[in-house]
Amino acid sequence: MNENPYSDMDMEAYRVAYLIAGYIRNTLTEAEHEDLDDWVNASDHNMKLFEDLTDERNIEANLEWMDKVQSEQSFKMLRERGAFKKAAKKFKIHPAWIAAASVVLITVIYFLSRNSNNSEANTDKMTKLDTTGLQPGGNRAFLSLGDGSIIDLTTTKNGLMKNANGSDIIKVGDGALLYEPDTTTEPLSAMHTLTTPIGGQYHLKLPDGTSVWLNAATSIKYPARFSGNERRVELNGEAYFEVTHSVAASGARQSFVVESNGVTTEVLGTHFNVMSYANEAAKEITLLEGIVRVSIKDNSTELSPAMQAIIKGETITNKSEIDTGEVVGWKSGYFVFHDAPIESIMRQVERWYGAHVVYQGDVNQLFNASILRSEPLSRLLHLLELNGYVHFKTENKTIYVLP
Repeated sequence: MNENPYSDMDMEAYRVAYLIAGYIRNTLTEAEHEDLDDWVNASDHNMKLFEDLTDERNIEANLEWMDKVQSEQSFKMLRERGAFKKAAKKFKIHPAWIAAASVVLITVIYFLSRNSNNSEANTDKMTKLDTTGLQPGGNRAFLSLGDGSIIDLTTTKNGLMKNANGSDIIKVGDGALLYEPDTTTEPLSAMHTLTTPIGGQYHLKLPDGTSVWLNAATSIKYPARFSGNERRVELNGEAYFEVTHSVAASGARQSFVVESNGVTTEVLGTHFNVMSYANEAAKEITLLEGIVRVSIKDNSTELSPAMQAIIKGETITNKSEIDTGEVVGWKSGYFVFHDAPIESIMRQVERWYGAHVVYQGDVNQLFNASILRSEPLSRLLHLLELNGYVHFKTENKTIYVLP
């Protein structure tokens, strides 16, 4: 009888290694993706290992390491077990990723089998969640026009919506609204407001072609047509902007200005995120592309890409080398938490799921996770519980947070 080469190996470690390698090779099933998500979010240690092993910058180092160890025999055994069989679906994958997948299998099996006692999730402590009826948010918004009428965009059919003043406003799909430029006869003083409720989000293309993505519980007020040397909008909540260059009738470039609860962000053409909720301790303007100037009262600062201005009171603090993927993860359909306190996480949960949160004890741990915003509330809470530092109890629409 042939000896099983994995008889002395932690099979959970092998399973995790297989999942990470499959992630690199893009061959995981939906169920396997969920298994990998559970493991990654079980602890900061797991997430750090996952990020290191799937970072393209580490592939070359991993390959060099493989050359220094006796990996050929291990690779042969893994191949015999079918770990590298290609799925029926064809993927265009760089050869380095295939090789890196083998490195991941060997490295993770070795690492986890020696540290399994430290990385196991304490599933016995997971709280059984009540059925709350709270659902993740979606594409919901209300449009207020200059004549005072209000349109529920959630129920409005796709297509052209002409208001009494002739503006061509088009609902182009579920969650998207655009203005045809130069189609309105409304007075310059006429203002429109797009509002997302708690649990809502929406994409708006302004009359100048600027794209704005609104997060939950957000409103943006703007003119039905821009004029002069400035395009000015008012924001309350959070939005991501991709500003187009625009030239006024005078030939001068039109600056784009966002007023958000006393903070002014001025640009000529750029991509940036503004987070300015009333219940957050600070306002944050994060730049992804271009240059912006942020000011409040007599204080101002200029941002370059991957910089963030944090405003508390009338004080502006700059941060550099910001993880912009974390900041705008919501736009791509994800909650992204990097060293986030539970209070910050639960404020996002309140806005997206329409929940009420009550704290019953202090939770001082910082959390790291990447979770789809489409996940049911119960699964999101379960993923946060996996590290063992926080527990939840739900009753009706209230979430109780416990250490």
